[in-house]
Formats: sequence, C-alpha cells, structure tokens
Amino acid sequence: MLPIKQPHQKRVSKMNQFSKQAGPFVIFFTVLMPTNCVILEQYYFDLKLDSVSQNIQNLLIYLVYVMAMWSYYQAITIKNITAQRAPLAPDNRRIDPIYKNNAACTVCNKWKPIRAHHCSMCQQCILKMDHHCPWINNCVGLRNHRAFYLFTMYMTIGAIQYSWASYVYFKDLYRNDQGFFSQQSTFFYLYWTFTSLVLYPTCAMLFFLFCYHSILVFTNQTTLEQMKNGSNGCMCCSTSVTKNSNLYNRGWIANAAWFFNYSYLWFLPFQNVYETDGTSYPIAPLCTFADIEIYDPSVGNGLPPNTQIDLEQIEPKFLDYIQTAKEKYKGKKVQLNGKEIVLA
Repeated sequence: MLPIKQPHQKRVSKMNQFSKQAGPFVIFFTVLMPTNCVILEQYYFDLKLDSVSQNIQNLLIYLVYVMAMWSYYQAITIKNITAQRAPLAPDNRRIDPIYKNNAACTVCNKWKPIRAHHCSMCQQCILKMDHHCPWINNCVGLRNHRAFYLFTMYMTIGAIQYSWASYVYFKDLYRNDQGFFSQQSTFFYLYWTFTSLVLYPTCAMLFFLFCYHSILVFTNQTTLEQMKNGSNGCMCCSTSVTKNSNLYNRGWIANAAWFFNYSYLWFLPFQNVYETDGTSYPIAPLCTFADIEIYDPSVGNGLPPNTQIDLEQIEPKFLDYIQTAKEKYKGKKVQLNGKEIVLA
C-alpha cells in the first residue's frame, strides 16, 4: 500500500518540481544579463576615452565578465554530495551533542556528517549546506560556496562598472547639441532600458547577498547555522558555551583563510578541497574555564555522575591553563545536569 501524502507534502513536491523545471531558464537568464551589458558597453557606448584608457576599460570589462561566468559555471557544476564512508569514531572527551559526528539522515538513511543537511530539492545530504539556490539550480555547500561567493562579488563589480559607463555615456548624450534621442536608434534605447530595468534590481539583490555571505565567511557560518544560532558571537569572547554559540568561529582571518582553502589565488573560483572532505571541521579553542566540558562515562548508562571532575582528562595543550584554573576555582561549586559538584 502506497503512503498517502499530506497536503503540505504535495505542495512542497509541486514547488520542487517547478523549481527543477525552471532551473535551466533561470540559468539562461542569469547568463544573458551580463552578456547584454558587455554588448552595450563594447558596441554602443562611446565614452570618448584615449586609446590607452579604452584598452584598459575593455580589459576590465572582459576580465570581470569571464571571472563572473567562470564562477557561475563552477557554482552550478560542483556538487556537495556527502562522503560515502563509515562515521568517524566519536570524541568521548566531550558530552556536547554537537561533537558527536555519527548522526544518520532520517530521509536517505545514510551517515550525515556534522554540518550536513538533507536537501529536499536535490534529494540527498549536502556537505556544509548553506542553502539551495535557484539561480544556480544547485545547493551551495562545502565545495562550491567559494565559487558562489566569488560569483556574487564579480557580478557586483560588473554592475558598478556598467553603471559608471552608462552614466558617462548618457551624460554626454544629454549635453550634445544634436539632441538626446538623435544619437542612437530606437532599438538601442529599448535594448538599454530593458537591460537596465532587469539588471539593477538583480544586482542590488546580489550586492546584499554578497554582503550577507561576507559576514558568513568571516564568522564561519552557513545560512542555516546563522538562522539557527541567531547571533554571530565569538567563541573566544564568551564566558560560557550556550546553545547559540558558533563553535566554528576561530577569528575572521582564520575563518577567511580556511574558506579560501589557504590559497593566495583566493580570487579564482576553484573547487575547495579539504583534507577531511566535510567529515569534520576545525573549531574555536575553548578558552575559558566555563567552556570546558568533560566526558563522564557514567553519564548515559543511567548511573549517577561522579561528584568530582577529573581535569586531567583535558588535552595536553590545555594543561598549563587548567593548572591555573584549578587553583583559581578549587573548592568552587558548579551545577552539572542539575547536580551540585565540588571542583577538585
């Protein structure tokens, strides 16, 4: 007997089907707009520049266009499918569920690595999923987030460049003694009007998208994580670990370096290839005593937890800090899982 779909499931299914069918049209439209801008700038706009300035202008136009289209192609074609391998061994030093990297997807019944999410459009789990983007008809995730980010950046630069060229050209037409509409054909004005009416709102949206994703890049978050966390708090500036803490924020320089794969060629939309390939991620160091959480084997088997915390279980690199913390907090009482514990 086939399962009966609920009304909301039917609506989601229809929306997914429509998005898949509209994907090629959206891609064609996205490529058409910057192409129209290049045609207008190269074959219609006469900015009355000297030969050297004109050559530089042409080089910049084509360079930005090629980089934008290359980034767009990479964002479309690079996939973020989860690794088909066994889950990593759990880190038993910690009891926070966010460190447990052995979850299974309830939809596709496969291992879902940490920061991965199941996409209802792609029908599979996506590594470090940011969102499913209709503009690229693909999910933005671990391997193509860089290409998507650079696409928004180059499109923004191209829009600014085109706006400047339009302003200079039409200012000259307006001041011309022969009249504004006598310099070009009716087709040109219709062509320019259509391109501009579509381009400017689109690029305004891309500009805000670029700014938003810049925040995500420098705080090492995805759109889904930012919506869930509701804040961009720095782990090293907090006094405690809360449910809203961004454990992957290691500082904006380290975050950006990791995002661009520690490459000096960060401006090229290469596929990001990481050693762990989305199975694990570097996290911010726990730098306050309140941040420390110790795994207690008795927690989880129904037995009462120990009355003391063995601080010697902490990683060796924290031992010097822990020694100072032990002296400072010795004899203090803390609450752990509703039970009062005296620190040794």
